[in-house]
Amino acid sequence: MSYRLDLVRWPAACSGLSVAVISDLHVGSPFNGVAKLERIVAEAQNAKPDLVLLAGEFVIQGVRGGQFVAPEVTSAKLGELTAPLGVFAVLGNHDWWLDGPRVRRAFETSRIPVLENRAVELRRGDCAFWLVGIGDFWEGAPDVDGTLASVPPGAPVLVLTHNPDVFPDVPDRVAR
Repeated sequence: MSYRLDLVRWPAACSGLSVAVISDLHVGSPFNGVAKLERIVAEAQNAKPDLVLLAGEFVIQGVRGGQFVAPEVTSAKLGELTAPLGVFAVLGNHDWWLDGPRVRRAFETSRIPVLENRAVELRRGDCAFWLVGIGDFWEGAPDVDGTLASVPPGAPVLVLTHNPDVFPDVPDRVAR
Protein backbone atom coordinates (compact mmCIF):
# COMPACT_ATOMS: atom_id res chain seq x y z
CA MET A 1 0.00 0.00 0.00
CA SER A 2 1.43 3.43 -0.83
CA TYR A 3 0.51 6.99 -0.02
CA ARG A 4 1.78 10.31 -1.25
CA LEU A 5 2.44 12.97 1.35
CA ASP A 6 3.57 16.49 0.59
CA LEU A 7 5.48 18.00 3.50
CA VAL A 8 5.45 21.66 4.46
CA ARG A 9 8.91 23.28 4.72
CA TRP A 10 10.53 20.41 2.86
CA PRO A 11 13.57 21.15 0.67
CA ALA A 12 12.86 21.23 -3.06
CA ALA A 13 16.00 19.12 -3.59
CA CYS A 14 14.25 16.31 -1.67
CA SER A 15 11.05 16.48 -3.70
CA GLY A 16 9.96 13.01 -4.75
CA LEU A 17 11.84 11.28 -1.94
CA SER A 18 10.30 7.85 -1.42
CA VAL A 19 10.14 6.37 2.06
CA ALA A 20 9.00 2.88 3.02
CA VAL A 21 7.60 2.77 6.56
CA ILE A 22 7.10 -0.63 8.17
CA SER A 23 5.52 -0.92 11.59
CA ASP A 24 3.78 -3.32 13.95
CA LEU A 25 5.04 -6.53 12.39
CA HIS A 26 4.55 -8.48 15.65
CA VAL A 27 6.35 -11.42 14.06
CA GLY A 28 5.10 -14.60 15.68
CA SER A 29 1.54 -13.45 16.25
CA PRO A 30 -1.22 -15.40 14.45
CA PHE A 31 -0.93 -14.98 10.65
CA ASN A 32 2.30 -12.98 11.07
CA GLY A 33 5.09 -15.51 10.82
CA VAL A 34 8.49 -15.40 9.19
CA ALA A 35 7.02 -16.19 5.75
CA LYS A 36 4.85 -13.06 5.91
CA LEU A 37 7.86 -11.03 7.06
CA GLU A 38 9.78 -12.29 4.02
CA ARG A 39 6.93 -11.15 1.74
CA ILE A 40 6.89 -7.70 3.37
CA VAL A 41 10.66 -7.35 2.94
CA ALA A 42 10.37 -8.38 -0.73
CA GLU A 43 7.53 -5.90 -1.35
CA ALA A 44 9.48 -3.09 0.28
CA GLN A 45 12.58 -3.89 -1.78
CA ASN A 46 10.54 -4.05 -4.99
CA ALA A 47 9.27 -0.53 -4.28
CA LYS A 48 12.90 0.70 -4.40
CA PRO A 49 12.51 3.33 -1.66
CA ASP A 50 15.10 6.01 -1.01
CA LEU A 51 14.79 5.43 2.73
CA VAL A 52 13.35 2.64 4.90
CA LEU A 53 11.97 3.41 8.37
CA LEU A 54 11.09 0.63 10.80
CA ALA A 55 8.71 1.98 13.43
CA GLY A 56 8.76 -0.68 16.13
CA GLU A 57 6.74 -3.64 17.37
CA PHE A 58 8.94 -6.28 15.82
CA VAL A 59 8.23 -8.99 18.40
CA ILE A 60 5.32 -10.48 20.28
CA GLN A 61 5.31 -12.96 23.10
CA GLY A 62 2.66 -14.83 25.02
CA VAL A 63 -0.04 -14.45 22.37
CA ARG A 64 -2.68 -17.16 22.02
CA GLY A 65 -2.31 -18.87 18.67
CA GLY A 66 1.09 -17.37 18.08
CA GLN A 67 4.63 -18.67 18.29
CA PHE A 68 7.54 -16.65 19.64
CA VAL A 69 10.07 -15.57 17.01
CA ALA A 70 13.36 -14.28 18.38
CA PRO A 71 14.26 -10.68 17.56
CA GLU A 72 17.52 -11.97 16.07
CA VAL A 73 15.50 -13.83 13.40
CA THR A 74 13.32 -10.81 12.64
CA SER A 75 16.22 -8.37 12.52
CA ALA A 76 18.20 -10.68 10.21
CA LYS A 77 15.30 -10.71 7.72
CA LEU A 78 14.84 -6.94 8.00
CA GLY A 79 18.60 -6.60 7.57
CA GLU A 80 18.09 -7.67 3.95
CA LEU A 81 16.43 -4.30 3.28
CA THR A 82 18.52 -1.73 1.45
CA ALA A 83 17.93 1.88 0.43
CA PRO A 84 20.25 4.63 -0.81
CA LEU A 85 19.66 6.76 2.32
CA GLY A 86 19.64 3.78 4.67
CA VAL A 87 17.42 1.68 6.89
CA PHE A 88 16.68 2.94 10.43
CA ALA A 89 14.57 1.70 13.32
CA VAL A 90 12.99 2.73 16.62
CA LEU A 91 11.59 0.32 19.18
CA GLY A 92 7.95 -0.06 20.22
CA ASN A 93 6.43 -0.97 23.55
CA HIS A 94 6.32 -4.72 22.80
CA ASP A 95 10.02 -4.64 21.92
CA TRP A 96 10.72 -3.09 25.33
CA TRP A 97 8.39 -5.52 27.10
CA LEU A 98 10.34 -8.45 25.69
CA ASP A 99 13.83 -6.99 26.26
CA GLY A 100 14.61 -3.61 24.68
CA PRO A 101 18.41 -3.93 24.89
CA ARG A 102 18.24 -7.39 23.30
CA VAL A 103 16.03 -6.15 20.43
CA ARG A 104 18.33 -3.16 19.89
CA ARG A 105 21.44 -5.41 19.81
CA ALA A 106 19.73 -7.72 17.32
CA PHE A 107 19.01 -4.84 14.96
CA GLU A 108 22.45 -3.30 15.30
CA THR A 109 24.02 -6.73 14.65
CA SER A 110 21.97 -6.75 11.42
CA ARG A 111 23.43 -3.31 10.58
CA ILE A 112 20.17 -1.44 11.25
CA PRO A 113 20.79 1.64 13.43
CA VAL A 114 18.23 2.08 16.21
CA LEU A 115 17.53 5.78 16.70
CA GLU A 116 16.25 5.93 20.25
CA ASN A 117 16.40 9.67 21.06
CA ARG A 118 19.08 10.16 18.43
CA ALA A 119 19.38 12.19 15.24
CA VAL A 120 21.33 11.56 12.04
CA GLU A 121 21.87 13.76 9.02
CA LEU A 122 21.03 12.11 5.70
CA ARG A 123 22.35 13.34 2.35
CA ARG A 124 22.06 12.29 -1.25
CA GLY A 125 23.12 14.79 -3.87
CA ASP A 126 21.56 18.15 -2.98
CA CYS A 127 18.93 16.49 -0.77
CA ALA A 128 19.86 16.88 2.90
CA PHE A 129 17.72 16.51 6.02
CA TRP A 130 17.80 15.14 9.57
CA LEU A 131 16.11 11.97 10.70
CA VAL A 132 15.23 12.03 14.39
CA GLY A 133 14.23 8.86 16.24
CA ILE A 134 12.21 9.38 19.41
CA GLY A 135 11.85 6.69 22.08
CA ASP A 136 8.49 4.98 22.54
CA PHE A 137 5.94 7.10 24.42
CA TRP A 138 5.09 4.32 26.89
CA GLU A 139 8.38 2.51 27.40
CA GLY A 140 11.22 4.25 25.59
CA ALA A 141 11.74 7.45 27.63
CA PRO A 142 11.01 9.85 24.75
CA ASP A 143 13.17 13.00 24.71
CA VAL A 144 11.87 15.22 21.93
CA ASP A 145 13.54 18.46 23.03
CA GLY A 146 16.89 16.87 23.89
CA THR A 147 17.06 14.97 20.62
CA LEU A 148 16.05 17.94 18.48
CA ALA A 149 18.68 20.05 20.25
CA SER A 150 21.32 18.15 18.22
CA VAL A 151 19.72 19.32 14.95
CA PRO A 152 20.82 22.71 13.59
CA PRO A 153 18.08 25.38 13.74
CA GLY A 154 16.19 25.66 10.46
CA ALA A 155 17.38 22.27 9.17
CA PRO A 156 14.68 20.05 7.63
CA VAL A 157 13.62 17.27 10.02
CA LEU A 158 11.65 14.02 9.86
CA VAL A 159 10.69 12.32 13.13
CA LEU A 160 10.38 8.57 13.52
CA THR A 161 8.68 7.15 16.60
CA HIS A 162 6.46 4.19 17.34
CA ASN A 163 3.66 5.79 19.32
CA PRO A 164 2.04 8.92 17.85
CA ASP A 165 1.06 10.10 21.35
CA VAL A 166 4.43 11.88 21.37
CA PHE A 167 3.44 14.12 18.42
CA PRO A 168 1.86 16.91 20.52
CA ASP A 169 5.36 17.45 21.96
CA VAL A 170 6.96 17.74 18.51
CA PRO A 171 7.53 21.42 17.59
CA ASP A 172 6.40 23.03 14.35
CA ARG A 173 9.96 23.07 12.98
CA VAL A 174 9.52 19.38 12.10
CA ALA A 175 8.16 18.61 8.61
CA ARG A 176 4.43 17.82 8.65
